[in-house]
Amino acid sequence: MCMENVLKDKKIIVGKKHKIDVLEIIYDFFMIIIGTFLVSFGINLFLLPLQLTTGGVSGIATILYYKLGISMGVTVIVLNIPLFIISIVKLGIKSSIKTIIATLLLSFFLDAFKYETLLTRNVSDLFTSCIFGGIIIGVGLSIVFKAGASTGGSDLLAQIIYKSFPVQSLSQVLLIIEFFIISATVIAFQNVNVGLYSLIAMFISTKMVDLMFEGSYYTRVVNIITKKPNEISDEILTELKRGVTLTKSIGARTKEEYTTLTCVITRPQVAKIKKIIRENDKEALMYIATTNEVLGKGFKSI
Repeated sequence: MCMENVLKDKKIIVGKKHKIDVLEIIYDFFMIIIGTFLVSFGINLFLLPLQLTTGGVSGIATILYYKLGISMGVTVIVLNIPLFIISIVKLGIKSSIKTIIATLLLSFFLDAFKYETLLTRNVSDLFTSCIFGGIIIGVGLSIVFKAGASTGGSDLLAQIIYKSFPVQSLSQVLLIIEFFIISATVIAFQNVNVGLYSLIAMFISTKMVDLMFEGSYYTRVVNIITKKPNEISDEILTELKRGVTLTKSIGARTKEEYTTLTCVITRPQVAKIKKIIRENDKEALMYIATTNEVLGKGFKSI
């Protein structure tokens, strides 16, 4: 009888887990649809009509669209096929499947939805297009990234190179790839302005991804090395309403014992904590680091 109850309980647990997994898959797929649609919207409405690009495969697709009349979606698919194959071999099918789906959806949206732009072709419109295009594409990409996917292209190529060769930084690889693609855009259209405004669009889209993916609520991690930990920590707890972690430490040169206080504060609280330390221990050593996002009690929920 007891065994039957255990088995029933296990079935319930397994059922719940399965349900949660299904919901997560549906949610991720829904987010990928929204993200890829926004990326295509930003490209078709703001960038493509003025020959602008944010680099990557879409940059090559823009060149082929204007020079050979090949549709954007077809180019994105064709150029990504060899990357998909290498990605599955190098990164595994599990980490590649969402990216394949996202790329297919992006290709579909690029060709299925065309928008008439109200902008005319002059410098001010180039500036407006690169700003709004960069923002919308950045928002779309961040939604796709949060779903655990990417839109293939240069992002996927950079990951493959990073996995296959002894390079120090993934971002450096990506930067080199984008530089060559935007340079090719300048040569193809024989227009330096296109290249310059494309760089602005790429910078804005990257910053939007940083803001949405990592968080825009910048906080500070403060470390204080002091011989008066109780006085300082008490004031931080009462005045700033922030938690403090105390760690015993020893100076390597002097061999003296100190206490290191660590706490996370908001930007406006920096001046207040400096005042607290100044009033309690002028001999203390303090260093402050910026962090993009803090999750937990007193900050954003996890």
